[in-house]
Amino acid sequence: MSLNHYDLNNGNFTPNLKKSMIKYYTERLADEVSALKILEEKNNNISNLRLAAIILGAVLLYFLFKTSALIAFSAILLILAGFYFLVKYHEKIQDEVELKKVLISVLKNEKGIVNGESNQYADGQKYYSEKHDYSSDLDVFGHFSLFHLLNRAKTQMGQFKIAQSLLNTEPSHAINERQAASKELKGKTIWSQSFQATLFELSNSPVEELKQLAEPPKIKLEGLIKFYAYLKWVFAMAVIAVFYFYGLTNGITALIILLAINFSLVGINKKVTEPYFWKIKGLSRDMAKYKTATQLILAEKWSSKLLQDAFNRLPISGKNPIEEFELISKKIDMKNNQFAAFFLYAFSPFDLVQLVNLRKWVHENPDFFEQIFEAIGTFEQLTSLATLAYNNPTWEYPEVIDAEILKIAAQSLGHPLMLDSIPNDFALDKKNRLSLITGSNMSGKSTFLRTLGSNVLLAYAGAPVFAKSFQLNTGIKLYAYMRIKDSLEQNSSTFKAEIDRIKILLDAMDAEPMALLLVDEMLRGTNSEDKLKGSLAFLERVIKSNSYALVATHDLRMTEIADKYPKESKNYYFEYDAKDGELTFDYKLKPGVCQSFNASELLRSVGLDV
Repeated sequence: MSLNHYDLNNGNFTPNLKKSMIKYYTERLADEVSALKILEEKNNNISNLRLAAIILGAVLLYFLFKTSALIAFSAILLILAGFYFLVKYHEKIQDEVELKKVLISVLKNEKGIVNGESNQYADGQKYYSEKHDYSSDLDVFGHFSLFHLLNRAKTQMGQFKIAQSLLNTEPSHAINERQAASKELKGKTIWSQSFQATLFELSNSPVEELKQLAEPPKIKLEGLIKFYAYLKWVFAMAVIAVFYFYGLTNGITALIILLAINFSLVGINKKVTEPYFWKIKGLSRDMAKYKTATQLILAEKWSSKLLQDAFNRLPISGKNPIEEFELISKKIDMKNNQFAAFFLYAFSPFDLVQLVNLRKWVHENPDFFEQIFEAIGTFEQLTSLATLAYNNPTWEYPEVIDAEILKIAAQSLGHPLMLDSIPNDFALDKKNRLSLITGSNMSGKSTFLRTLGSNVLLAYAGAPVFAKSFQLNTGIKLYAYMRIKDSLEQNSSTFKAEIDRIKILLDAMDAEPMALLLVDEMLRGTNSEDKLKGSLAFLERVIKSNSYALVATHDLRMTEIADKYPKESKNYYFEYDAKDGELTFDYKLKPGVCQSFNASELLRSVGLDV
């Protein structure tokens, strides 16, 4: 079924976004399950054909040996050649079956995400740091985080690129290039899903540790080994001739002598070859996934700059070097198969020949892995952005401009991790560069701070944002003061942790002309009088430094600063409604100061007499 059949943006999108997306993924899954059944049936038929070929070949050879040994040997070669091509075709179908199964897993994951289930991709916990300027407070990494929302990367490079995009700011042209690439991939959704499927089962791949594959060790008698690629066929024909002209006993003797020579060559080099073989053990399985991913990239035409650059970065002209590397590493892995060892070493020191081939490959492709990981990581990063856009068709790409003055304007801004959050309009500029937000408990103050900060991060990452429209300038440096914790390990109290965070914010005011501070109820770890004095001093510092800050508080005395600095400060609030003992919240941001609080009512609801 074509992409347009599924395209929710072609006027077929129903008002219920969640149901429409679930319907889309349900239809995609149904199509792929049907395709899988056809492939599995073909796979079973070929399995039966292979068995029939073995039986028929054995019967044919039995009668041919009765007729003529020469004809029988010739028939063996033809039968083996035919069986080889049948096996290769069977392997191709098996690969298609496995890839189809993985694609179904990818689609199930997307359907689960739309339905509120956890993303099966990594959550970025390894990038988490409580000491970072904002990543802990804004839920950037870990479970239920922005990274987890975005991530569709399985390689370490892809995940690193996504993490860095959430931690760093870029000039507007770089962000616009990401948006363009994301939009192009959004229009190739089925391709993106197929690409993600090729890498979906990668997990801590040892391939990624090979930024540059170490050159294979030097081996004894390497000059002789190099000629074995040609000599093995001479040896094979010679042994067959001995069998034919001198009988079975002499033929077996010749074969044993050849085996002894080959195993002796392997034995005298074992000390240097085995550690290297161990290092690259199992790489063929993962490289097959990279090969399929690169083939998909190469088969497509790209128009956006970032995708073209990544495409051109692939070190592939003509035959894909991954195929050769995969074949060599697969052959090296075969040496551990005891059943196959006799045939592998019958006419050559098999693993030494492959080691020489691998050395040649390394010389011809010195920076291959680094370039491959960079290109594939870029495609993973950009397909992650495109998937977020496709799964949230009502989200908009922000307008990002280069400017020297901080300015944000948002319509219907919601929290990207809370798809049922109530959207709000908000603008931030010089007139309200200090915005104080009051409100009762649970009314939405902290969530609003995170809403603004999270969407700024998504915008800088090149992603769409949860908004009807969103304009902002580049260069905004976020700093958050929200989740302040004590630490037994560091012998740090809550108040000490708050003081340390305030010092970071004060330094940012002096060093960063476009620092945006998100502060939620500061100085919670001290008495009310010192808390008010410290908070007011902090607000005064914000005004004097020309910084920008959103400060949430319950203390109405702090809101008086808007009267003192009316051209630079404004008050906003969230409110609640109480009917028949029930509290309701509309989560709408309004201009002004909150006049009603609900802490006493909440305490009474749990049994305290206040």
